Amino acid sequence: MKQLYSLRPVMYKTAFALFALFINAASHGQTLNNNWKQDLDSAMKEFLSCQATTDVNSPCNKFLGESLNTVYRINDFYSQSLGRYMVAAEIAKYLKSSEQWSLLGPCYDQKTLTQAQEHANARKAVVAVYTTASGGGHIVLITPGALQSSGSWELSVPTATSFFLSQPDRSFINKGLSFAFGKILMKDILIYTRKY
Repeated sequence: MKQLYSLRPVMYKTAFALFALFINAASHGQTLNNNWKQDLDSAMKEFLSCQATTDVNSPCNKFLGESLNTVYRINDFYSQSLGRYMVAAEIAKYLKSSEQWSLLGPCYDQKTLTQAQEHANARKAVVAVYTTASGGGHIVLITPGALQSSGSWELSVPTATSFFLSQPDRSFINKGLSFAFGKILMKDILIYTRKY
């Protein structure tokens, strides 16, 4: 019986250590959908058959916000008050003011691009945001993968997914970020990551 009592502190310490490891592991990233590639492929097929309109309530607008949920299991880009997924301008505004997201840096900085891919590979959601002076823009989801050499940007860029409403044929999955933006736009693109 004495041996049993002497084991209790060891059991408590072990249980506490396992609990701490679990909490630490959970805090390093969000759950990643194991089938995210197949699910994104299906979403892209559906998107390409969608009839795009300029109406913010168009079902074609859901794909970017939904893709964040598809890959990282985060529904941050769904607006309860609007009853729909946000459009690019709304997402850009949300990211600037959200306490759940932080700015990694500009996309013309190789360190930022490398960190973006590292965060995505650690199951942390990352997006690239291009905004125009008039408030328009485009949002690209950074996905798990490897940095890819970009001849046009002359940098190594993270793997990305992009749904272009105005030019659906330019949409892609699993290509370098530079496929979404020309080099001239680099100065206007910021990369955000979600906090965990």
